[in-house]
Amino acid sequence: MNRILSKYINKLFFNKWVIGICRDDIKNIIRNKFFDPDIDWLYGKSFDKFYADPFILVSENGNYKVLCEDFTYDDNYGKISLLTFDKSLRQVNHKILLDTKSHLSYPFTFAEDNRIYVFPEASESGRLSCYEYDPLNESLRFLQDILGLPLRDSTILKHNDKYWLFGTIIEKDNEHTLNIFYSANLLGPYIPHADNPVKCGLNGNRSAGNFIEVDNIIYRPSQNSEKVYGESITISKVIELDEMNFIEEPYLTICININNKNNYGMQRIHTINVVDKVIVVDGIYRTFSPIRKFKIFAGNILESHRIRRAEENLVH
Repeated sequence: MNRILSKYINKLFFNKWVIGICRDDIKNIIRNKFFDPDIDWLYGKSFDKFYADPFILVSENGNYKVLCEDFTYDDNYGKISLLTFDKSLRQVNHKILLDTKSHLSYPFTFAEDNRIYVFPEASESGRLSCYEYDPLNESLRFLQDILGLPLRDSTILKHNDKYWLFGTIIEKDNEHTLNIFYSANLLGPYIPHADNPVKCGLNGNRSAGNFIEVDNIIYRPSQNSEKVYGESITISKVIELDEMNFIEEPYLTICININNKNNYGMQRIHTINVVDKVIVVDGIYRTFSPIRKFKIFAGNILESHRIRRAEENLVH
């Protein structure tokens, strides 16, 4: 009886992706293999949208700019938005940068020669494209398509005078395959790695943020989704990377400490990015919301009814 009651009570809880920001030194986290900063989570009041996949920049006036996925349930797709935080890490502005009317997420950023390049995930379109961020006008300008593949969470590392592009492709049975491409130029053309796909599975493949370099060692954050999507982050140490070989080994697992009062209601962690000593992450916030769950249930019924009526009209 208790198990049945618990099952139905759980159906009244709503899971929502939220972004968190804090001050901490990623180098000490890596060296000490310990992650438990006091994160300020942006819970927000609305259950009709969420923010995820944060990437952080620093503007000239000392504010922090965070590019992220901005998902609205009514639209049912993600846009790329810009959140502005002041020096006290308080959010002071929000602006939509890119809306293609199809799903966008994971706006990977790469800074080089005083220019900021953004590579949003648009796997539903079947291609990876590059934009340039204009900090003066706070806008994105399309530059060119990079690869004609449905890559997820593409992340680029400059290493040994080459650009290494990491991205996953979802195969049958939801299997994630990690693929690497390399080029002499940031915008390509990119050549597939000789050993593609270099890894398969749900833990340690799909990127979870930018590469991290500490004490001349490169670390790669990746998602662990073996039990549930976005369960935790696996930090791997890159041992070897060239045109023929790729070797990495798990180094650190980053989880949400549910005993930290700052993490009340937080269940999972999915992305981590750093600039200076400011860290941005995202995770799942679980809250009791029967009204929102009923709206989702009713919306699903209405959508099923609409599809059925459309099918009946086609028959007749």
